[in-house]
Amino acid sequence: MESRPILLLFIFLLLEIGSLAFAGEVQWIASFGHPGKEPGELNGPYDVAVGQDGALYITDANNHRVQKWDREGKPLLVIGNEGQGEGEFEKPTSVAIAPDGSLYISDYFLDRIAKFTPYGKFLLQWGKNGKGEGEFDSPSGIAIDSKGNVYVIDTYNHRVQKFTSDGTFLLQWGGQEKVNNIRSALNFFWDEGLEGKFYFPAKIAAGPNDEIYVSDSYNNRVQVFSPDGTFLRKWGGMGLWGGRFRVSSDIAFDPNGNVYVADFYNHRVEKFDPQGKSLEQFGSKGEKQGEFNGPTGLAIDADGFIYVTDFHNARIQKFR
Repeated sequence: MESRPILLLFIFLLLEIGSLAFAGEVQWIASFGHPGKEPGELNGPYDVAVGQDGALYITDANNHRVQKWDREGKPLLVIGNEGQGEGEFEKPTSVAIAPDGSLYISDYFLDRIAKFTPYGKFLLQWGKNGKGEGEFDSPSGIAIDSKGNVYVIDTYNHRVQKFTSDGTFLLQWGGQEKVNNIRSALNFFWDEGLEGKFYFPAKIAAGPNDEIYVSDSYNNRVQVFSPDGTFLRKWGGMGLWGGRFRVSSDIAFDPNGNVYVADFYNHRVEKFDPQGKSLEQFGSKGEKQGEFNGPTGLAIDADGFIYVTDFHNARIQKFR
C-alpha cells in the first residue's frame, strides 16, 4: 500500500513528459524594451493593452507607471509616477481601454482604480483597502465590456466586482475556494462543485457577446461568466500538457474569437476555442526570441498581432 502514492506520481510524471507543449504556427516578430527606468525601458511589465489607434499601453509595475508605445516599440508617452496622489501609482498592474478610449488602471498597493484619457490626463479614481462594496485588496485585473462597464479582479478578496464607467458599484461574485491540486494533476474530479469560486484570481477579459473570462490563477483554470456573474463554463487544471496550466494569467481574443491564455510557470501562451478546446501553444522558458520567463499580459490587435509581456525578461514580445 505504501508504494501506491509513488506509483501514481510516476504515472503522473510520465503523462507530463509525454505531453509537453507543442509549437504551433505562431511566428515571432520582434522584442521591445529592456531593463531600466528610462522611457522605453521596463521593470516588471505586467500587462499590455492595444488602443484604438493601435498604440500599446504597458503597466510598468515596478517603475510605478504606464508607458504608451507605438506598435513597433517606440516610446510615445509616460503616464504617472510613484506616489499616492491623483494620477500616481504604487505598482500598477492592469490596464483596460473603454469603448470611448479611456484608460482604466488598477493599482495593486493603493487598492484603487484610476481613469485617464488616452493622452495621460487623470480623470477620476475610486477604491480603498477593505472587503466592502467598492473596496479592494490588491486589484490585479480590469476588463471593460461593450457598454463601458468595468470589471475588476479583487485578488485577495477572491472575487470580481462590477462598476459603471464612473466607479459606481453594481454587483460582485466569487468567494474563496481552493482546488485540490493533487486531484487536479491526476485528473480525478479535480474541481467538482467549485464553479464561481476563486483562489487568487489574477486577470479578467470581456470576450465576444460580453462573456466575462476570469483567470482563476491558483486554481489553474479559466472560468467564464455572463455579465451578471452567472457561471457558464470552465476549463483547465494543474499540469504541463495542453489545456492545463501552472498559474493561468492574462486572457485575450483574436479577431476570430479564439481565446489565448498566458501560462505563467509553464512559460507559454496557449490558444483555445471559445469552449476551452486546446488548439496550439507557443513558448518555453528562456531569454531567446520567442521564449518567456513569466508571461503575465496579453493583447491582440485588429490585424492579429499578439503582444506578450515577458515579466522577468523585462520586455514585450510581438508575434503573428
